[in-house]
Amino acid sequence: MDRWDVLALLGIGLLGAGLWLIAPWLALTAIGGLLLVIGLAFSVLAEKAAARQQLIDAKRGG
Repeated sequence: MDRWDVLALLGIGLLGAGLWLIAPWLALTAIGGLLLVIGLAFSVLAEKAAARQQLIDAKRGG
């Protein structure tokens, strides 16, 4: 579990808490959703970078 997974998990938690509290905590819900999107996006980018590095290493023969 890397930092982006933790960020996405935090976003999911805040989103759930905000939806549970509905109106007064609408900002909490919005921030949770934003953290979720950021966490997922950077997680995907990190996975792509790792796959790209594996391809580069395979081409070099090591």
